[in-house]
Amino acid sequence: MRPFPTARPSGCPFDPPAPFAQAREEEGPMSPLLYPGEHIGWLVTGLQTARAVLGDTRFSSLPAGKRDPVKEIDDQLSVDALPPGMFVNMDPPQHTRYRRLLSKHFTIRRVRELRPQIQEMTDRLLDQMERAGGPADLVTAFAKPLPTLVTSELLGLPEADRPQFQRHVDVLFSLSTSKEETQESMTGLGAMLTALITAARKNQGPDILGRLTAETDLTDEELLGITLVLLIAGLETTANMLALGTYALLRHPGQLAALRADWSLIDDAVEELLRYLSVVQVGPLRVAAEDFAFEGRSIRKGEVVAVSLPAANRDPLGFDDPDTFDIRRGVTRHVAFGSGPHQCMGHHLARLELAVGYESLLRRFPRLELAVPAEEIGMRERMVAYGVEGLPVRW
Repeated sequence: MRPFPTARPSGCPFDPPAPFAQAREEEGPMSPLLYPGEHIGWLVTGLQTARAVLGDTRFSSLPAGKRDPVKEIDDQLSVDALPPGMFVNMDPPQHTRYRRLLSKHFTIRRVRELRPQIQEMTDRLLDQMERAGGPADLVTAFAKPLPTLVTSELLGLPEADRPQFQRHVDVLFSLSTSKEETQESMTGLGAMLTALITAARKNQGPDILGRLTAETDLTDEELLGITLVLLIAGLETTANMLALGTYALLRHPGQLAALRADWSLIDDAVEELLRYLSVVQVGPLRVAAEDFAFEGRSIRKGEVVAVSLPAANRDPLGFDDPDTFDIRRGVTRHVAFGSGPHQCMGHHLARLELAVGYESLLRRFPRLELAVPAEEIGMRERMVAYGVEGLPVRW
């Protein structure tokens, strides 16, 4: 019986923990998993099984019964603290209602209209990097600020609140924080966003929150939950992908040279980086809502299922030579954004931020390189979203 692993193979920072592949090889795409507190649930490591679990409503997204596969049970956040609008923790039809209200703000057409604004924000950050001179930590100078700027602009978060907001997000995404620290950040974040919602009701601007207050009958509590989901989801994963993806390109000079030689490969490069890195390393989590048979296994009501997106995206049955990084792979069927009704609603926006971010960074600094030996780069193994702790670069 395996526990959920987070330690990456020595010297292979871009590969998932080795026990995932071992579980898939020895027991198939779905295997028993030992959760903290002695709960016996399931681990999904296969691509098609991941899609099947995430698309099957018998696996519930409701918070009741969920167990983090890494944190001890005493460190769990009480579900009573979650506001009603946090639709990621809902099942249909409640989930469907919230998603329908929000989806029109994240269509590919709406997102493409944001490209000039995202390019301007990107160029501004790169101008600041260039003026300051290298070396610089790419995480603090570029990877974190860009999605913070984009998401904050979309939701109308005042610039003065953004550093404090980022600190709360860091706490909530850590696998090492205590229940008290998590609760403190949830409370602080809730107070910030409650003030933001109050301001939006008084002055209904063109941002998403302003439009939601004008066009819907959502309560303040519902808007708080929605805003938490959009802000947290829009920041942490994209920031880690920007930094970790740049690190991966610098560690694969042949792939980087191919991209520099043909910028039309940028969208393919983004897709391959999403597949190869899969920064969400814990979850999605589901709970069996009933007893049923699933792919030859007897699933019992209340059993928790953890889907490993990094493992699924390295499944040899889903991808040829899956452990090789190849920007010409041309594959988009990965599950880096999840799958099914809960697939990340902001995936078009994330893809655009990554494409603009990578290309602009690499064009601006054609000699970009690590400023320290690779073995000195610290990795975020104890965080829900995997990445680098810092990325010193020079140009």
